[in-house]
Amino acid sequence: MTFRITLLRHGLSQANKSDVVQGQLDFPLAEEGMTQARMLAEYWQTRGEQFDLVVSSPLLRARQTAEIIAAQLSLMIEFDPGLMEQHLGEGQGLGGAEFDGIIGARPRPSAFEPMLKTGESTWGLYRRAGDALERLLQREPGSYLVVSHGALLNALLRAVLALAPSGRTRQPYFEFANTAFAELSYDEDEGNWRLHRLNAVPHLGTR
Repeated sequence: MTFRITLLRHGLSQANKSDVVQGQLDFPLAEEGMTQARMLAEYWQTRGEQFDLVVSSPLLRARQTAEIIAAQLSLMIEFDPGLMEQHLGEGQGLGGAEFDGIIGARPRPSAFEPMLKTGESTWGLYRRAGDALERLLQREPGSYLVVSHGALLNALLRAVLALAPSGRTRQPYFEFANTAFAELSYDEDEGNWRLHRLNAVPHLGTR
């Protein structure tokens, strides 16, 4: 039996547009983000794409993305707090340039150190993503759309690829543009994962 899992990053949020670091702060979609979600829903609808369920982060930017797509495709949504974005500690709410400057000026943290004093460690994020994936695989095999955030989706892909964070090692980074998606499949009988597509945005006319 096979699981087909589509990992989707939320649409452009108001904070993305203003270059504000979000983490777990709750910003809505910008109008452009709503348009992106509608375009993706229409793209899937015209191609007869079918999902059994949408599982989404409860943060507003992901929730709105999921709701737009689910309404267009007549799908049910479940919300999983385990799919929320990484908590970025004192970095949340900063401008992007200020955040990058703080991160660049300090030694690379261990995977087990909290992000900027009060945030979530890389290891904590990895474990949380793995737990969310485990919950998904406890469902019946089928086709699932997972709506989440860039750092969480990166951690989830690393869990699939068995790339656990360790020490101060730099982790591979998987690009997810706003409303970009990755397509994976998991064969329960063989225990094999396959990555079919990454950072796909065909609804935006680029790839």
